Amino acid sequence: MCKVDRVAAAVAAAAALTAAYPHLSREASPHPALEGCEDVEWLSISDCPVDVPVILRGLLDPDAAEMAERALDWLVMSGPMSISATMPAVVPYLLRLTADPSVPRRDELFGLVLVAAALSAPTNPANAWDLAVGGPEDDHPERALCRAAFVADAAWVQRLLADDELLAGLHLDESDRASLVQVAGL
Repeated sequence: MCKVDRVAAAVAAAAALTAAYPHLSREASPHPALEGCEDVEWLSISDCPVDVPVILRGLLDPDAAEMAERALDWLVMSGPMSISATMPAVVPYLLRLTADPSVPRRDELFGLVLVAAALSAPTNPANAWDLAVGGPEDDHPERALCRAAFVADAAWVQRLLADDELLAGLHLDESDRASLVQVAGL
C-alpha cells in the first residue's frame, strides 16, 4: 500500500504557496475572519510544521486561493478519513472565511467545513464498523477538540446554514446538514 507523508506534503505545498505569492508572508491580514490567527502557537500543534497564517491569508487572495486551499487540505487532513491535530485550531477561521461572500473558493471551503464536521463525529464503541473506520475515540483527541471548536463557534455555523447564497449552488443533503448541526450542538 502506498503511504503519503502528509506532513512533508503540507510543508511542500506551503513552500510552493509562499514562493509563488511571497506577499502572503510579509504582513498580517486586516480581514476580520483572520483576527487572532497570528496569536495561535501553530508550531506547538503536533504535525503542524508550517506557518498557518500564510495559508489562511492565501485563501483571501483570488490568485493564491486555489493553491492555499490545497496547502490547507494537506495540513488539516491526516488521512482520507481523518482530521489532523491542526484542524481544531483552523475551524474558527475556516467558519469565518466561509461566511464571507467575498472569499474566493467559498464553496470549496464549505466542503472542508462539512468534512471536518463529519470526521469529528464521535466513534460509537459498540459499532464495529465505526471502530474499524475511525478508531477508538481515545486514539483521536483531535475529534473532541474539533467538536469543541464547532460548539464554540456555533453562531458561525448557524450563519452558514442560513446563507441562501452559499447554499444555492451546493447540493447539501440532509445528512450533511444534520452532521453540521450535531457537531455544533445546535
